[in-house]
Amino acid sequence: MLNLSPDFIDRIIAVHGQIGQKWLKSLPELQEKLAQRWSLSDIQPIQDLSYNYIAFASTPENRSAVLKIGVPHQELETEIQALRVFNGDGTVQLLKADPSQGAMLLERILPGDDLRTIPDDNKATRIAAHLMQQVWKPVPPELNFPTSADWCQAFQRYLSRYPKVGPLPDNLVKDAAALTSELLKSPLNNYLLHGDLHHMNILLGENDNWIAIDPKGVIGEEAFEFGALLLNPVSELLDWPDLKEVQKRRLMILSQELRLDLGRLTNWSFVRAVLSAIWSLEDGEDWNFGIEIAHILRELI
Repeated sequence: MLNLSPDFIDRIIAVHGQIGQKWLKSLPELQEKLAQRWSLSDIQPIQDLSYNYIAFASTPENRSAVLKIGVPHQELETEIQALRVFNGDGTVQLLKADPSQGAMLLERILPGDDLRTIPDDNKATRIAAHLMQQVWKPVPPELNFPTSADWCQAFQRYLSRYPKVGPLPDNLVKDAAALTSELLKSPLNNYLLHGDLHHMNILLGENDNWIAIDPKGVIGEEAFEFGALLLNPVSELLDWPDLKEVQKRRLMILSQELRLDLGRLTNWSFVRAVLSAIWSLEDGEDWNFGIEIAHILRELI
């Protein structure tokens, strides 16, 4: 029997409903089958889970690995495809995968400290910028990844659901939706992006190399990538003094390091903040954080 936290159980059921309930019941047996199939030993589940089950394990070669299992759905399949395309170039290495079971075996990044351990935010931002350059890949023609336009359909879903007044600030949503339309009309070069490259998804590996984990895999211009970074670290960002200046400085660093237009970086980051709030609302979670960041980013446009 797995010792799953009530928060994790509630989150899985909130997002996946009855399918999630069945998955939770099947999880112990599924882990055992995968352990036998992939010859894993010394399985150590972690307690702090978000949307997937995670356990450390050892491979037959005595290699430290991470077993990741989620409710099978398109996003997990896309993650597996993205990891195969990235092929360990700035990202965690995919060792084995079974998309039908929502399962993957990944190399374990050690020591594994995340980017929050860098106290200098300017330095942390530059680390993230350099890693982005390494991770981004030309669009693979033979694979079907979601696009930035696909992700931005969340605006239409929200406005269709709330044709008059919704729970989110009406002016922010409509401004972000209109800005999205303009940005998508003037596309720049598209790449396969990570899609969720923030502080907790950037880990310190051997030889002081920083490694990205948990890619979403989305096709879009480079500027679409930065929203997740500017929304983090979630647990403390709103407590930082003079957050507007922090975000302004971050955007400037990203623009300079990657030689990208500052205006498009700011615009897309504002859009991503509002998208984050919409997605949180759809998942039944607190959406206020995304709106707070969106207010700040809109002042920088």
